[in-house]
Amino acid sequence: MMKNLDRGLVDKALEFASERHKGQLDDYGRPYFFAHVVQVYGTLIDVSDDTEVLCAGLLHDTLEDTDTSYEELKRIFTPNIAEIVRMVTHSEEGKYFPHLKPTDEYNVLFHKAVLVKFADRLSNLSRMESWTDEKRSEYINSSVFWATE
Repeated sequence: MMKNLDRGLVDKALEFASERHKGQLDDYGRPYFFAHVVQVYGTLIDVSDDTEVLCAGLLHDTLEDTDTSYEELKRIFTPNIAEIVRMVTHSEEGKYFPHLKPTDEYNVLFHKAVLVKFADRLSNLSRMESWTDEKRSEYINSSVFWATE
């Protein structure tokens, strides 16, 4: 494994995400980058050597939780990495990837996005006890969406 990994790009994503999430804390007051983002990356590296998947895992919350733009991710990384991150990001309407139409390229990116989203979900489950019943219910419902899509 790791034969297809572009370590330079992954290191760049690691540095970028660390900088963008600087100062953010999780529900327990721990640095968000280490408590969540690195945990998502750790899960992904166990199952994939795909550079796009690993970079998207590190960057998965940058559109939602920082002032990072989609165009910026596209410019700094690759269009595919930016698209995977966008696929796992809630839209203004609370939906995922409403802008995409099914194509072969979409299917490849979607499968990569599912890996990232499941790693994200797994990490989030470890913090579920601090959530309200309503937040738990919403999270479970949206998890069902990802599992059945």
